[in-house]
This record gives sequence, structure tokens and C-alpha cells, in this order.
Amino acid sequence: MENSPSGQTPPPRRVLVVGATGFLGAKIVANLLRDPTVAVRAMSRKGAPADAAPGAEWVRGDMMDPASLDHALEGVDVVVSSANGYMKESIEIDFAGNRNLVEAAAQAKVQRFVFLSIVACEHAADVPHFHAKKVAEDLIMAAGVPYVFVRAPAFLDQSADYIANAVKGGKFYAVGDKSTRWSYVLTDDLAANLATAAAWPGDEITGQTIDIGWRDGPQSQQEIADTIGNLLGKQLKIWTVPWAVFSVLVRPIRLISELGYDLMRMFLFFRRGAFVSDIALQERFFGPAPSSRDALSRWIKANGLL
Repeated sequence: MENSPSGQTPPPRRVLVVGATGFLGAKIVANLLRDPTVAVRAMSRKGAPADAAPGAEWVRGDMMDPASLDHALEGVDVVVSSANGYMKESIEIDFAGNRNLVEAAAQAKVQRFVFLSIVACEHAADVPHFHAKKVAEDLIMAAGVPYVFVRAPAFLDQSADYIANAVKGGKFYAVGDKSTRWSYVLTDDLAANLATAAAWPGDEITGQTIDIGWRDGPQSQQEIADTIGNLLGKQLKIWTVPWAVFSVLVRPIRLISELGYDLMRMFLFFRRGAFVSDIALQERFFGPAPSSRDALSRWIKANGLL
């Protein structure tokens, strides 16, 4: 960190992490806690979790409660948000909750809003949670809040990792077909990218929309399965749910499951071949992108598959 003109080290910038108890949010917090240039404030509806890492200031806040957001944002310089509702409760949080957060951030005059978005979301108006990200991006820009949009592709890993569980049994579950390529990210890498964007010392990152992906580009599910098999020294049996299943079920499932409809629309969007990251800005700001083999090697180790 550079010294101020008076020769004194400036105080650390206060960074508020929204979605701090989530699978990705907890990793963002952990990355920021290792950075001496920032002071971390973590927001949760219930306060600090029992396993909270020391060093963060925890504050109660709910994206559907504007007054709680005003309190959480007091004295904050940077907001980084990975919060979502569609996988947990309701897609409404992704629309109304983000609107509340943007309005509160504008009122608090934050210096930077690092927002986790989704690759190619402007082309996916029929995928509810993709569309919610584009709506939020537009709200942030309209509010005049200095921003960095970090756009993620498909997560390789999840809190409940169905891919890893299948690999343990010698299988790989594929969606649609084995040949269509789309981009992926490992959540450890994405969390590090978001933390870097939040702590970035200069203004050149402001106003950037940064896709995240792998150095060797999008991968087909056959290629992912082959790389995993090569690293493990065994061949995986691929089980594929064909596109036709999603095409037939996407409308009727909406009657019984909002989440199921959202996920099917997402998979059918993957089929278009447009879910592809342009990593030029990623490498400019965050350094060399990992290769698929490197990311999969670390994923295998983290899941104890070797």
C-alpha cells in the first residue's frame, strides 16, 4: 500500500461482503481477510455463523429490508455481492433484493460496487436468474455507482458437488450432449478474483465488465470427463440427459418448481453455444487464467478423489 502525502499509511478501505455465509461468499471473505489493505465487514441475516473466521466485523442485514442495508453500509467504501436467492428461496430476492442493495449503495456513496454477474446474461432473457443479473447491472449503471461486474460462467463445483459424487462411482453426469462447449470456473478462483476486484488500489478497474474462464477456452462435457479420467488414471462412464428431456419438461415443470424451470432454461441456453467467456480482461486484472487441467487437478485434490 502506498503512503499518503503526509507520509502516513492510509487506513484500510472497508469492504462489505453481501452473501458472506454462502458457499462462494465465505470464500470471498477468507480471501479478503488475507489482504492487509482492507477491513472486512460481512453481512448476514443472522449475524456471525458459529464457524466464522476471526478478523471480520459481522453485521446483520437482509436484502429485502432496506433499513438494514442502510445500517450495514455505514462507513463502507466497497461493496462486493455474491448474494442470490434463486437457489435457496425465491428469484424475487434477485430482483427486488438487488434493487434495494443498489439504492442503498448509491445513498451511501460507496466508491466501488463489485457485483457477481453471469457470462452472456444480456443474451438470456428467458433464464430468470441470468436476466436478474442483467437487470441488476443496468440498475447499478443507472444509479451512477462506480462498478466492476465480474461475470462468472458455470461453476465446476457446488456446495453439494454432484459431479464429484458421481466421479467417486466411476460416472460423469452430462447435460444435453457430450460435444457442446461452454465456459467453467472453480469457485476458489472466482472468489479470489472478486476479492482482488474489491481490493484493487486504482480506478482503472472501475467500469469494467470482466468475464471469468479458463485459458484453454470453453470445454465440452466429454472433454471435462476425459481430463478427469486422465488425471485419475481411469475412464469415466458418461450418463447423459438429452436436450429433448429439457425441451419437453421445461414448461410443465414451471407449474410445480420455480427453481426447476430456471435450471432447465439455463441448460437450454447452454445448448446455444453462447455461454463462452472472453478472458482478456480477466488476465489483465487478475493474472493468467488457469487451464482446465490445472483447475480440475485442484478440484480433484479438494474432493479427495485421488
